[in-house]
Amino acid sequence: MEIIFGASRSVDGTVLVQGSPLKRLFFPLFLGTSFCTAGAYAADNHHQSHNHQMEEILVTSALKKSEAQTPSPVNVIDGEELRETVANTLGETINNQVGVSFSSFGPGVGLPVIRGQSGNRVRVLQNSTGTLDASNVSPDHNNSIEALLAERIEVIRGPATLLYGNGAIGGVVNVIDNRIPEQLPETANGAFEQRHNTVNDQDTSVFKLDGSIGDLALHLDGFYRESNNVEIEGLAIREEEEHHDDHDDDHDEEEENTNGFIGNSNARAKGLTGGVSWIGEKGFIGMSISHLENNYGLPPGAHEHEHEHEHEHEDDHDDHGEEHGDENIRLDVEQTRFDLKGARQLDGFIEEVRGHLTYNDYEHVEFEGGSTGTTFSSEGFEGRLLLDHQGLGNFDGVIGLQVIDREFSAKGDEAFIPTSDIQSLALFAVESIDVGKWTHEFGARIEAQDIDAENSCSASETTFSANAATIFNFREDTNLLLSVARSERAATEEELFSNRAENNCGVSAELIEHIPTARAEVGDDQLDTETSTNIEIALRKHMGDIQGQLNIFYNDISDYIFLSDTESSTDEGVLISVYKQQDAKFRGIEAELTSPLWTKDNQRLKLTLFGDYVRADFDRGGDVPRITPMRYGAELAYTTEDWIIKLRVTDVDEQNKVAANEFETDGYTLVSLYADYHLHLSGQEVVVFAKGNNLLDEDVRNHTSLLKNVAPEPGMGFEVGVRLQF
Repeated sequence: MEIIFGASRSVDGTVLVQGSPLKRLFFPLFLGTSFCTAGAYAADNHHQSHNHQMEEILVTSALKKSEAQTPSPVNVIDGEELRETVANTLGETINNQVGVSFSSFGPGVGLPVIRGQSGNRVRVLQNSTGTLDASNVSPDHNNSIEALLAERIEVIRGPATLLYGNGAIGGVVNVIDNRIPEQLPETANGAFEQRHNTVNDQDTSVFKLDGSIGDLALHLDGFYRESNNVEIEGLAIREEEEHHDDHDDDHDEEEENTNGFIGNSNARAKGLTGGVSWIGEKGFIGMSISHLENNYGLPPGAHEHEHEHEHEHEDDHDDHGEEHGDENIRLDVEQTRFDLKGARQLDGFIEEVRGHLTYNDYEHVEFEGGSTGTTFSSEGFEGRLLLDHQGLGNFDGVIGLQVIDREFSAKGDEAFIPTSDIQSLALFAVESIDVGKWTHEFGARIEAQDIDAENSCSASETTFSANAATIFNFREDTNLLLSVARSERAATEEELFSNRAENNCGVSAELIEHIPTARAEVGDDQLDTETSTNIEIALRKHMGDIQGQLNIFYNDISDYIFLSDTESSTDEGVLISVYKQQDAKFRGIEAELTSPLWTKDNQRLKLTLFGDYVRADFDRGGDVPRITPMRYGAELAYTTEDWIIKLRVTDVDEQNKVAANEFETDGYTLVSLYADYHLHLSGQEVVVFAKGNNLLDEDVRNHTSLLKNVAPEPGMGFEVGVRLQF
């Protein structure tokens, strides 16, 4: 049994090339080819064929279907591809999947963005239950999942609301590990990896162990990561942005900027997980406990540079960037998570019962200039129960129940969101029927959500979602998908009650600044439920030498909730941003195509072409903020029995479709290179790997980031490591 170990092959470590000339010459040809042959799967597993991967059952599918038979566009990242792409954050790890990008807030944060949707519209799961952290509350809060420990990541694009909650209106990212084993390993096995990254002098150690005693399966894993400030090309704060600023003290502005690095971007994280399961003939039951600690800084310009107000800096600026002034903000995260999970096969109408209960105790403290600022905490549980029933005629299906009970609080100077108790109860059903070459799937979900906050603030909403999809398998290796979904999303506590905690939810007399975002964020307790109508058509070729996918989607969202910057500020000069609603439309296209170029004996050269585009604007005019620009590129992969070398080039367009008070970003080209060599020593496997990221040393401004003007992505860096599997 091979341990799949979120370690080193990075799609960062494949070559990313992003540039405008390549795009304009290449994209029309690419789209035409994709329409004819249907798109591609980019990863080439060193030991598995793609055909085998396509037959694997998706964990994020209630009906136990393979990727090819799931009525939603799916990205599955596992095996060699996951080892190549794993990064410090979940968003960076999945960034190279079509239709998927990430939103950064300095190097310590990387949140998934799916088809322009992020935050509360993307449901991040760990083994199919929620993270129950504070990542959706603010863009400076990273999610509490460690991609290094993942064995498999499934990304479901489009509305996945039926199975995982009204917050999944944009999609689902499910990170799967083996913390609760579901089968007995044949022999004890494990893995250890050590790697070093030059771009931030980062050292990472990871280990995994699996074994058994009788009918008990045992699991243990852990990691440690430590890094210094991140190196970049040029100035952290864009020079043109400095000219737009009206600060009175130019000397302070110069002191705030850094050249060649991002100040306060050093980080340290560690985690440990243990699990045990009893495995029987007809089922299993198991539990796990994990503890995570993460300490990371926010770029100095995050707070000071966004608007006009007085600056206070230390005179002794550190050119090496260890500390930068007395306004530095650091987040110190601690989380303890308990999971209980089981499944039992039955002989009656209900064929199988599956259940999962998660309890999470999450807390992070924001330190401002070395002193405690605000403590955010989220404590609660989520439970899921699934009943697989026998066919009703030609129908097969699942009935499900989901319960969430969580308390969120913010205590301290920055407590702009009142303490809130959030409870939800949902019932859902998914049914499928096969008729010849056609497969039809239907589903419905009803969910009641109650939020009780301080000072008599409360909100109750019942949402209803439904979808229908048809798959036409017109060839054994190719199918056509058409789906229609209507999904509802209730507003969250921060959208409703930010800075509205006094006078029975009236706006408080003095607005509280959210320091990391440099804004006073004001909610609206009268927000209506969002309603999304999504139409999608997809063509997928999932077997053979040429494989791929082409997806076209249209998403009409009524009463879309977003945070809008105003022209106003508080008496202290803090920019005021308010949650608003407008009807919005998202539409786009995604394509991927993989084809062999040359094969000889055990040697193979493959070409992958890929691209995605999303356009989002409001019905009354104007663009939705922070939308991913057009991306496309190519990857060459050369593999032998022991070697793999990948060169990836991704061209990212400029983004000039921007919202009010939002800056445009230039296009750029990312080039990355990855290589590894597999050594087989007495039944053990040793993998030596190296990768280069951003080899053109581009000044990369991530348009989906709130800090794109003050914190670019890392410059050119090289990562080397070794992985032992036994």
